[in-house]
Amino acid sequence: MAESKIKIYKNNPTAGGTDGTLVSSGTGLDPIESGAIKVPESGYAEGNWIKLAVRCDPGYETVEDSSRHARISIVDSAKVTMWQLAPDNSGQPGTAEDWGEPLDFLTKIGATNTIFWARARVAHTEEPANDESVHIQIAATIGAIS
Repeated sequence: MAESKIKIYKNNPTAGGTDGTLVSSGTGLDPIESGAIKVPESGYAEGNWIKLAVRCDPGYETVEDSSRHARISIVDSAKVTMWQLAPDNSGQPGTAEDWGEPLDFLTKIGATNTIFWARARVAHTEEPANDESVHIQIAATIGAIS
């Protein structure tokens, strides 16, 4: 399998920068972590927003396909609705997608950080646990900068 030319970064990446820690791909060695969320007595409890970035390797950029440049999704049939994604709005989470829904990027993503946000929630019916079953996926067409 070819190496991905677009990746996700964590640890407070800077908009327009090239910093951040690469999120592990398939190994689980350096995942996105929501932090502890206390199981509520009823309903749901939401965790804090996590600042993330997506960027292409130097020399590459996204190409518009299906009216978008990229789609980030939470991938897991059982836990997908326990995560929420939001675009960046001047350094804060913008209007969030519904729980479990993907986040589309309508503008080009290049070799510098494009910020987005994610958060998890827990239901009152869950037992405290470190859930490692959820994955985040980027779907994009990548082209070399000409």
